[in-house]
Amino acid sequence: MQKVRLSLAAPGMKLAKPVTNKRGMVLYGAGAVLTKEIIARLSDMGVEQITTERHPLDTGDTGKNLSQHIDELHSRFRYVGGDPLMSKIKSLLLERLRERADEA
Repeated sequence: MQKVRLSLAAPGMKLAKPVTNKRGMVLYGAGAVLTKEIIARLSDMGVEQITTERHPLDTGDTGKNLSQHIDELHSRFRYVGGDPLMSKIKSLLLERLRERADEA
């Protein structure tokens, strides 16, 4: 099982869990096989994430926790701390890391 952003979903993937709308109504049940049309409908309904079976995707998750990612980011930017543009880039990356941690 893997949580997948709908934008990464592909026809042929099988839902491991039902997809529900914001009110809890089931849109597609577990076991449904995705088609282009289903993916488009889910997108139109505002669904952002689904759980699929046996279709592992590389989502960029390296298995590191948030603290490790932040430490690595500080290390990578250690020589450009005085540059305002690089400081802005670093702060945006930190913000995105925290958002991704909240999404998980």
